[in-house]
Amino acid sequence: MWCLVSQPNSVIMEVEVTQKAKGQECLEKVCSCLGINNESDYFGLKYHSVKGQECWLNLRNPIERQVGRVAPFRFALRVKFWVPPHLVLQDTTRHQFYLHAKMDIAEGRLKLDSRETVMKLVALISQAEMGDFEPTCPPMQCSFYEQWCQYLLADAQIEDSVIEKVAEMHDNLKGMKTSAAEYWLLKEISINECYGEEIFTCKGTTLGIGPHGITIYEPQKQSISYTAIKSAASHRRVFQLSYEQGGESCSLLELKFDSSLAASAVYRALTEKHAFYSCETVRGAVTSQFIRDLKGTIVSIFNESTPLGKKYVFDIRRTCREVHDNARRALHHQAPSSSSTSSAAATVASAEAPQQQPSKKQQQQQQKNSDSEKLARLLDALTCRICMDANIDTVFLPCSHVICCWKCAERCQTCPLCRATIDTAKRIYLPTLEQDLAALS
Repeated sequence: MWCLVSQPNSVIMEVEVTQKAKGQECLEKVCSCLGINNESDYFGLKYHSVKGQECWLNLRNPIERQVGRVAPFRFALRVKFWVPPHLVLQDTTRHQFYLHAKMDIAEGRLKLDSRETVMKLVALISQAEMGDFEPTCPPMQCSFYEQWCQYLLADAQIEDSVIEKVAEMHDNLKGMKTSAAEYWLLKEISINECYGEEIFTCKGTTLGIGPHGITIYEPQKQSISYTAIKSAASHRRVFQLSYEQGGESCSLLELKFDSSLAASAVYRALTEKHAFYSCETVRGAVTSQFIRDLKGTIVSIFNESTPLGKKYVFDIRRTCREVHDNARRALHHQAPSSSSTSSAAATVASAEAPQQQPSKKQQQQQQKNSDSEKLARLLDALTCRICMDANIDTVFLPCSHVICCWKCAERCQTCPLCRATIDTAKRIYLPTLEQDLAALS
């Protein structure tokens, strides 16, 4: 079964999954192709329902039962949980954040009131897309500046003074790497109060659900924090929210959407974002909540534990802190030479600091540290694999494996490595490791 997954830059990836594959399998394959190994929790897959509504694919449920179409299925890779850019550990993950943010700007979903911030963002986009400012080709650059200023300001005509200021800011960014420009653009956007919000509209009412709570934009702007929410529920086409107002009275927000799917999407977004951004851990009551179709309901009467017809309601398993800690731990255990796992701080530092050649003393110290690491690895390789204390000094015959000391070998009936029967165990005599290897270092 084939899935066509489009990135925010319109590049389409073809992914093959099994017939009964769940959404998580498709997302993991996409992230693996992009080099996102440990931070896939920030992303999700979107699709259009039969009625044309844009929905998040529930990664815990089978794909075919959700989409309701004939393969190949079409999905869009999007950022589902927006976190501050300094918490993003992989360059590949940060690049997808940047592509999504740029797409939101181009499609008019991100509006900024401050012209200074707009000009700064356009300069950063120019640095990330075109590199250093080139005074020899101003017409092309000026049209690029004007286009992105129109996206952000929604003005038909941009003044020449704005273009000149953007060009000056772009020139000041000379030498900044693409990855650093992407980081600082996300940093500027993350300051905006609507950063990471998912927008829903319902008959004259617009509300955004983000990291800090709910913001009602129309008909009157109002912010509701997660701590003020008392209860939330969706029943058919109606979404209800009970919350404290002013610390005293309790208010009720009731919205009637065009479909039950839209009302469920608001309820699902509220629950998942609250668990991801605000909770210490995701409760089992959230992760285990499910519904059944008619066939599954009938079968569950006779066998309550049957998975037939089961559909999970929520698609959240870890909080923001748990995702970050897990990714940091996984990257720490990987090889340090991996180029895709540099932190945001390292990216910014490398962009701002000039490249300096290490002194002779520093080179000697680096060589000494490298030799010490090699010695430590060699000593570890020659340590008994069973007791991890004594040196290896025994060979097993006939398999000829050398993996343990004499005391541990006496207790072995079969080779711990290949499980072959041991006919004979003989002592071997290696050099006195500590002294000779220390002398080499």
